[in-house]
Amino acid sequence: MPAYFMMISDAEARAAKRVDFIAESPDQAFQVARNVTDGTYCELWDHDKLLARMTKSGAELWQLLPTTPPNPEQSPARPTLVNTGAV
Repeated sequence: MPAYFMMISDAEARAAKRVDFIAESPDQAFQVARNVTDGTYCELWDHDKLLARMTKSGAELWQLLPTTPPNPEQSPARPTLVNTGAV
């Protein structure tokens, strides 16, 4: 199984914390992030590839952030809200 890691920080953290884990897929790796508290900023990585930058906005609600610097010729990137609760 592939190895992933998350960089996690919140308002009380002085430095980001790295959490290493193994998951079957990026989807399963994202499920690990569901356990962090509201207001937490996370980056999900697959080795050296950034998969997602996100902030937990509330229970089962994430704000997804751009993973690449914005192109000045394009309109500004808008965050995307994703509800990860049961459908």
